Amino acid sequence: MFRTMRSRILLAGVLLVAAVMGVCLADGIIKININPHKIVLNAQGKADSIQANIPIVLTSAYIPDFDVSLSFDGIADLVAKAESARYCVIDNMLIIGFDRASLQADLVDALAGLNVTNMTTTAKVVGSVTDDNGVTKEFEGWDKVKIVKPGKKPGKK
Repeated sequence: MFRTMRSRILLAGVLLVAAVMGVCLADGIIKININPHKIVLNAQGKADSIQANIPIVLTSAYIPDFDVSLSFDGIADLVAKAESARYCVIDNMLIIGFDRASLQADLVDALAGLNVTNMTTTAKVVGSVTDDNGVTKEFEGWDKVKIVKPGKKPGKK
């Protein structure tokens, strides 16, 4: 009797979580994770891309077609197009890559006339992906990122 009651409570909990997740995903706007969270405009690191990790369920790991863009609130006319899309079936995580060097250069140009050294802004990722089963998913997500525009060190020209 306790086992049956516990099973029903567990099932009710799972259904409640699924319903809440369905509502959250139904409106199309999801919380994503931008890596790195801090974009240093003069960084010379080894990382090739800035990644957006998007929790989404697809039917296949292979992504032959994608159209995804990245923009930042408060920085007009800057939209970066994705250069890669991968899907991890273990985590149900879509990993979108944006070219780090070109994004940094575009941010430098966009912030050129502004006297800004640090700013926290909302990064928005919008687009769609199609897996090799022909299933297309559209999404829109956001994350907070910090953009750092270091000044020249004293004594340097």
